[in-house]
Amino acid sequence: MAFGQIAKPNWFERALVLIAQALFFTFFLLLYIASSKTAHRLVGYFEEEAVVSYTRYLAEIDACHIANVPAPDIAIAYWNLPADARLREVVEAVRQDEAGHRDVNHGYADTLGGTLAHPPTNG
Repeated sequence: MAFGQIAKPNWFERALVLIAQALFFTFFLLLYIASSKTAHRLVGYFEEEAVVSYTRYLAEIDACHIANVPAPDIAIAYWNLPADARLREVVEAVRQDEAGHRDVNHGYADTLGGTLAHPPTNG
């Protein structure tokens, strides 16, 4: 939502995003049903790439190739940023969130790899 307020996509771009999300949801649901371990590992890898992408985004802001515009109010409220926060602070907060999501999903995949989904009972 924060980046949507910054980029201001038109209706066609919004429609493409919704279609892509619907397709991914369907694919991911089927993958999760087939193998939750693989699904969590895939998300972990996506999050790893997101951290790399946001790091590159920060480099572009620092190099003045992307304007360091004021942060939208929704980003300031969600990440408890200072009232005068800029895009750079938003990208840093998002990158930190993505790193946390990466670790959680790889952790789930690791846990699922070493245990049974439903351990046998003793009776």
